[in-house]
Amino acid sequence: MALLVAVLVSCRERAPVEMTLPAAPSDATPDSTRDQVLAVIEQYYADLSARDWPSVADHFWPGATLTTPWQAPGDTAVRVIPTTIERFIEQAPLGPGSRAIFEERMDSARVRGSPNLAQVWAWYSARFGDPGQVMDWTGTDAFTLIRHDGRWRITALAYVNDGDVPQ
Repeated sequence: MALLVAVLVSCRERAPVEMTLPAAPSDATPDSTRDQVLAVIEQYYADLSARDWPSVADHFWPGATLTTPWQAPGDTAVRVIPTTIERFIEQAPLGPGSRAIFEERMDSARVRGSPNLAQVWAWYSARFGDPGQVMDWTGTDAFTLIRHDGRWRITALAYVNDGDVPQ
């Protein structure tokens, strides 16, 4: 009986706990921040498509990461692979730099940010291959940027091709 009373007492409805949370930040991004961040991202796509690897690297803070699902040749599973910007640039001639045609362009973007931190979701279209044999695809890039000493640079980029995600 004592056990039953203890169980019933522990199951009684408790009064809700009231908490005061800080005000949520506005969903709006100041126009100047949005313009600055979009300029960085648009130039990133231009430099990537031009295969200007030193300029691509310069858009990132040292040690920044690029992360995507990828299945290595001979591997039986797709894995999520983080890569530093330095490693990406080292491998670029084997990937986007390996074919006659490579271009990636931003189709649209959504920016959220504050004076020193921003996130961009960018929807892109890409082309890759050789004349007569070009693959086209679309995808999503999710960028995180930090402004330091007056300069916006990317700290992380996560990306997926639309074909990587079940529809």
